[in-house]
Amino acid sequence: MMYRYALLSLLGFTACVEQNAVNPEVPARKTLPVSVCTTPLTPPARQPGDERVLVRNLDPEQWLQIVVPKYAPGDGLSPTATDCTGRYVFANETLRYGVSTRGWPRVVDANELDARTGPKGLTSVRLNAISFDNGDIGGPIALVRALDDRAEVYGVGSFRGPLDAKLEPVRMGNETLVVAEYKRCPDITNCRRIADFFLLRRGRLLLAATADVERVLRVPSRTERGLFAEYRMTTDVTYQAGGVRLLEQVKVKIIPYPNEPERDSDRVLRTVEFSRLLRVDRDAMFATNESLWERVVGQD
Repeated sequence: MMYRYALLSLLGFTACVEQNAVNPEVPARKTLPVSVCTTPLTPPARQPGDERVLVRNLDPEQWLQIVVPKYAPGDGLSPTATDCTGRYVFANETLRYGVSTRGWPRVVDANELDARTGPKGLTSVRLNAISFDNGDIGGPIALVRALDDRAEVYGVGSFRGPLDAKLEPVRMGNETLVVAEYKRCPDITNCRRIADFFLLRRGRLLLAATADVERVLRVPSRTERGLFAEYRMTTDVTYQAGGVRLLEQVKVKIIPYPNEPERDSDRVLRTVEFSRLLRVDRDAMFATNESLWERVVGQD
């Protein structure tokens, strides 16, 4: 009965959903993921003879009701809530040891939901509902899209990371990824920006690989006694058929020595570049070589 109520409510509040006029045409299904859940929407108004497939915009709150069909606004989510595929939303290894600071059932605030739209109207949705001792926030994530008279869910998973992490859908050949980027910075001289790559497999978003896209570290120089070396890596990320191409560049420099300007410091020692591939193999991604960072840091 609750599901029927949520569905009727959804049909009502999607009647006035905005249409995306920037990209109204949707390519052939063979280049797009296959949905695992579909929810009917009120058909959009269109002119006679207009047969285009329209990509539509839904609010994150609407997507939460679609991804978790038994959720009703105001009632909250139970710890055993299931998504539209029948799997538990919170009971998984990624969210283990997390707690709901608001207790259960977990009433969802609109500010805890984030939705980001990528190519062809594909949208990543994230719910920040579980807190961890290290400050991380976690919850379910989903890859979705609304077309004409239906809302489609392609995959559901879980993510744990900083509150300001950004999750976006990305096309990689005929594959669709959700990429999460976030920072881990114990201090300004030891900081990294990380990318998590989630593959879409059998209705699930599976964490397939993790890579540093930026990183900086200061350590005592191995070759310049009494001075400090700074290692700084930047990575150019390219999505191509079969994998993610990472062009890594590490710049090594001696940092200025405080209060002793006469010392020969503040100079670049070398710059090194290397390209490697995160290759897709079934449900995972494997690097064709180890990161340049691991081979350069500490060598000056």
